[in-house]
Parts: sequence; C-alpha cells; structure tokens
Amino acid sequence: MNRVVSLYELAFSTGLNAAITFFVFFIFLYFGGILLYSLALYFLKKDFGYHAIQHNLRKRQMGFEIRHSLLSIFIFSIQAIPLQYLIAQGYAKVSFTNAWVLLWQIPVLFLWNEIHFYLVHALLHRKWWMKHVHFVHHRSKEPTLFSVYSFHWFEAFLLGTVIFLPMVLYTFHFFAILCLPVMSIILNLMGHSNHEGHSDKAPQHISRFIFRHSMHHKWSNGNFGFMLPYLDQLFNTKLPKNKN
Repeated sequence: MNRVVSLYELAFSTGLNAAITFFVFFIFLYFGGILLYSLALYFLKKDFGYHAIQHNLRKRQMGFEIRHSLLSIFIFSIQAIPLQYLIAQGYAKVSFTNAWVLLWQIPVLFLWNEIHFYLVHALLHRKWWMKHVHFVHHRSKEPTLFSVYSFHWFEAFLLGTVIFLPMVLYTFHFFAILCLPVMSIILNLMGHSNHEGHSDKAPQHISRFIFRHSMHHKWSNGNFGFMLPYLDQLFNTKLPKNKN
C-alpha cells in the first residue's frame, strides 16, 4: 500500500503531473478496454450466440469516433488540474485504510454514476444541447466499442465532472474512486458493443441494458439511463415498445 500512496502523491503533486496521469490512464482504459472486450466478444459470438442488434454503420465512422474519443480523453486530463488543486488545498481527499469500506463505497459510487449519467444525458437531449453538443455522439447510429468516448468536448467535460462531488463531500477509499472510471468504461463498452445474446426478457429488464442503449442510438428520444432502467421508468423516458 505504501507504493500505491507514493504513486498517488507523485501523480497529484502538480497539476501537470495529474493531467499526464489522467491522459495515460484514460488512453489505457480506452484502447486496452476495446482490445479486451473485442476478444471477449469474439468468443461470445462464437460460443454463446451473441449477435448484432442493429446494422447502421456509417462510412469512416470508427475514425470519427477515435478522433473524438481522443479529444474527450484530453478534456478528462485537463479536468485533473482543478482536481489536483482541490486535493492540494485539502478540499478533496481519499483514504488508503480500512479496505472493507469498499464493500459499500463501490456500490454507492456505481449508483452515483448512474444518476449523474442520467441527469447529464437527459439535459443533452434538450433541443439546443442535442443540436449543438450531443449530436457528435449520435453520429454513431450504430454504436461501436470505439464510440464509448466519442463526444463533443463539452459533453466530455460534463461527464468528467462525475468524480468531483463524491471527492469533495466524502473521503472515499482510493480504490473505490479508482473503480469509478473502470466501472464506467466496462459498462460503456458493453452498452456500445451493439451485441447481445438471445433473451426472452422484456426490453426494460435490467439484463437488457445493451439492447436499450442500442435502441437509444437508433431513436435518440428515450432510454437516457445506462445500465439501470429505473430512472427512465420513474421519469417516463423509456422508449415505447413499438420502438424496440
């Protein structure tokens, strides 16, 4: 644990160090995650009957997605600078003791990630925001693994703020905070893979979140939540059955 603390202190010793750390970290998450999930998807299609949900791939779509994902990663790295300032001034802290707290802190941060994503996503689907910001992500009518970070720069900024409130309000364990972007990229890769196995569950079942997000990319006017369907059900923003 002392090695982890030392690396953390080095990473956040200056704003520049924090920005470089975030850039390298998110580059690794993006390209490493795509590679690993592509391999997993190969076996899922081969051995478990996974199939594509929709077929609307645009010409040169993946190049567009990679370019905008790299821009998003740059924005995430810039956001590390004010985060480093908050840490240096004592406004944001992390803990390195009592690892048992991960049992409740990781689920809490998972729920916060779902709430934050829904609120930002619903805002981005307002007319002005959709026309000027969120349209970049929806250029991918058929989502792909490369589209997970394919955002307008301001959308990337809004989504990147997910980490600030928890760290300012409470001293979470370092590994709980680290799990937040890891959980996010895993769910994003699954949700944007556009492949699922055969299922007799209704589209609103929790296990059908990949299908729901593919339908969101197809129709764009509903299914604003990510893995959990409950906020869409609560605020009546789920897509109707005839659009599934």
